[in-house]
Amino acid sequence: MAVRLVVRVWRLMALGLAVCVAPVGVAAGDAPLRIGGTGMALAAMRQIGDSLRTAAPDIRVEVMPSLGTPGGLRALAARAIDIAVAGRNLTAEEQATGLVEAGCATTPLLFASSHPAPAGIRLADLPTLYANPGPAWPDSTPLKIILRSRAGSENGYLVALGPAMAPALEHAYKRSGVPIATTDQENAEIAVRTAGSFAMMSLLQVRAERLDLRLVTVDGITPAVAAVADKTYPMSASICLVLPAAPKPAATAFVAHLRSEAGRALIASLGATPFE
Repeated sequence: MAVRLVVRVWRLMALGLAVCVAPVGVAAGDAPLRIGGTGMALAAMRQIGDSLRTAAPDIRVEVMPSLGTPGGLRALAARAIDIAVAGRNLTAEEQATGLVEAGCATTPLLFASSHPAPAGIRLADLPTLYANPGPAWPDSTPLKIILRSRAGSENGYLVALGPAMAPALEHAYKRSGVPIATTDQENAEIAVRTAGSFAMMSLLQVRAERLDLRLVTVDGITPAVAAVADKTYPMSASICLVLPAAPKPAATAFVAHLRSEAGRALIASLGATPFE
C-alpha cells in the first residue's frame, strides 16, 4: 500500500546547468529571484536562497507566500515568478507548454501531533480513526484530526492507502468542528496550537519550519528518508523545481547551488533526498 512518487531525472543538458556550486557574480540586477508554489517546500527554499548568497551575493531570493502547486505553475507560466516548486511531477500537458522539471527530491509524508508523546498508528486502523466521531490518544487525550481542503493533494495520498479511506474522509468532513486547512502553513499552525492534533504534512516542512510537533510512527516505523528508500515506510511525495524553457541565469544558478555539495547537504538535513 505504499504511496510513493518516483524522483525524475532533470534534463541537465537541455538547460546547460553544471552540477557545481552556483557561480559567484551571476548578474541579477535589482529584481529578486522569485520562487513560489507548494507550501511544504517554501521554508526550505528560503534556506537554500540564504545559502546561495554566500556563493553569489548578487542574487537575492524572494520566496512568495504559499501558492500551491497549481498556483505556482500558473504563476511561472505567466512569468510572475522565476521558479515554481511543485508537490508532484509535471504532467505531459504541462511539459508541452514549455515548463521543465529542473530536479525532484523525495520527502516522507507523515502524521504529526502537538501531543507530547503521541502513540504510533497502524495503517490498517487509519480509516477507523478518521471515521470515529470521538477519537482519542491512548492516554484519553482527544485526538483532533486536521483535514485539508477537498482539493488538497493530501487527500489523494490518503485515499490511495486503501478503499476504506475515501468513505472515512467523508465521515470526517461531515463532522462539525473539524478544522480544515487550506494551505500547508495553515495546516501546521492549527496543528501546533491544537492540543492532541493529528495532521498530515511532510518531513521537509516539519524540519525546515522547525515546527513544535512530534512525529507519529506508522506500523512501528519512524518517518525518515532512509525508511522511504528501503520501503519500510509507506508514504512519500515528490518536490520538483520547475523552470520555464528560457530561465533567468539567477534561476539556473539557484538550481545548480541546490545540486552542489552544500545544497545537497542542506536538503538532506531538512528531511529530503538531494534534488536529481
